[in-house]
Amino acid sequence: MDSIVQCRVETIATDEDDIEVEPRSCSVKRRGYLRAPFDRRSSRERQHQVLYVEGRTHEAPKEVGIGRFASWSEAAEMPLDSVCVGPDHDALVVTGIRKYESAKGVRYKARYRKPDGREGSKAGFRTEASAKAFLRDLEQSRAHGTFVDPARGRETIAVVAEEWLTRRRAATAQRNGKLSTLARVEGIVEKHIIPVLGDHRVGALTQADVDAWVNTLSGEAESIRKYVSVLRGIMKHAMRSKRIAVNPVHDLTLPKVVRQKKRYLSHEQVTALHDAVNRTNDGESHGYGVITTLLAYCGLRWSEVSGLRIDDVDFEKRRIHIGHTIVLVGGRQVEDVPKNYEAREVPIPGFLATMLTEHVERREIEIVEDIARLTAHLERITTREQQIADLRTKYNTMTAYIAEVTEARRVLNERIAGINADRVQRIATELPYEALDESIARAERKLARLPRPEVLTKRRDGIPAKIERLEKRAAKDPRQKEIIEQGLAALAQKPLFVGARTRTWLRNATFRSGWLTPAVALMDAEARAAALKADLPIPRPLGDLEPHELRHTCASLAVSAGANVKVVQRLLGHEKASVTLDVYSDLFETDLDDVARRMDEIVWAMSADTDFSRGASETRPIPEDDPVWQK
Repeated sequence: MDSIVQCRVETIATDEDDIEVEPRSCSVKRRGYLRAPFDRRSSRERQHQVLYVEGRTHEAPKEVGIGRFASWSEAAEMPLDSVCVGPDHDALVVTGIRKYESAKGVRYKARYRKPDGREGSKAGFRTEASAKAFLRDLEQSRAHGTFVDPARGRETIAVVAEEWLTRRRAATAQRNGKLSTLARVEGIVEKHIIPVLGDHRVGALTQADVDAWVNTLSGEAESIRKYVSVLRGIMKHAMRSKRIAVNPVHDLTLPKVVRQKKRYLSHEQVTALHDAVNRTNDGESHGYGVITTLLAYCGLRWSEVSGLRIDDVDFEKRRIHIGHTIVLVGGRQVEDVPKNYEAREVPIPGFLATMLTEHVERREIEIVEDIARLTAHLERITTREQQIADLRTKYNTMTAYIAEVTEARRVLNERIAGINADRVQRIATELPYEALDESIARAERKLARLPRPEVLTKRRDGIPAKIERLEKRAAKDPRQKEIIEQGLAALAQKPLFVGARTRTWLRNATFRSGWLTPAVALMDAEARAAALKADLPIPRPLGDLEPHELRHTCASLAVSAGANVKVVQRLLGHEKASVTLDVYSDLFETDLDDVARRMDEIVWAMSADTDFSRGASETRPIPEDDPVWQK
């Protein structure tokens, strides 16, 4: 049962000679709160209203206020005819509107109770009606269970965006998202959302603000739509976390995406491109010509081609298993899940299987050689610090040895000089000196066996330069070591295609700039020369060809071979057949004509003797003896 707190209010009318106490009744509010009405009287009398709550006395304010207060003084300026007293007898829980003066003029402040019983307020209303409308909306949302605390909407978009990104990072770490997508989203937030909208309060963001932000964006229509999609996701998270009630990123006027006409290569052009790539920068030895054929006849995405392993190719079933992708994140290649998070198998034409067989045999040998080379390089890096330490020890040892040799040579030279002086005296006094000559010869032989200090010094002085060179290399060793370890880890997975220099996963930009673009230029030049020689019209050059256009070519060649939209969808790895129709709708434009033609052929084949002329199909009356009249 709800507790009831007894209280009474007495008004003391002040007079110089007399004090009159007037008891008044109190009404009980359920759930442990009491409502005690007050009369609006003159300011002089109102100052002396006294509230008695279970023996505690509180001096009433001039006007009982709005909100939940720890004392009467906090509610002194809040106009209201009633006040709610909590069961703790120390707090007032009321709602209403307060008028106040600000630097911009008169404003109104609304106070309210949250569903958890805590107080809240929002100021800055220009009119009392707008404040009342705000409170009515809060009451309605509380009744419908959609209450959103306006105070939570004061957080900035930058804070909410970081919280949203944190959740996405955690999901990606659990393999519930793609690393490439996360990197792209982080870039959009950092470059396009935070600089303009980061300081905006999430609860104050309006559709007009979003429209103004969209107008500041530059770039292609598809990119702008991606930026808006990221902001929509951030605000959707704000809705889920009860910061806002409505997502302002909706019903926007966005630039329309104009789909450009796709280019589709013919079988002859694909074959010519294969040969041209093989003849460009020794592409054949790297198997890059096989890549162009694989893209054109299997329809793989570049990330899927880059992530192919030798074990992904099943020559017995003639299938390629797509279960890994390699994407570029922050300038580094990382393994990621396939698009749409689904692995698939792609059929291999027979002629392509033959090419892949030869390429795989070559790759098996190259992988062993590459592992040996990288392992030796890694050993050199790991022993670099020891080499530097050994050189420093050698420098100190040589310095001490040079000092020792210098001292020994000095002693021998002084000895030879002394013996020569004795020899001169003996000659002058005609004494025998042959023994002295033998001593001089022995000393000179010892001196000759000692190395020359200047030679040792030159060798020693070259050591610091070697140490400096090694230290410069050692400064790069952590990154070099990381690259080599990544390369060894990649080689352990037996990549099907690798970079000519890096010997690890092949990059799109490397293949395109080093082989595809030069090969297309070679094709165009040869086609032009052949046309001029045969006195034929010069064919239209291919120009700049992207690897992804070979995926479009695969769709075109598959449709021309009779594949329906469902087959093309499975081949290209689209999530739905509707995606395939949207992307390659131009390839299926002739389907209706083909259906009509085939139906026509079937009907004519079944009714070879039937007259379908206009006169043969005229209406004739039904005979009277026809059974139809007997029904």
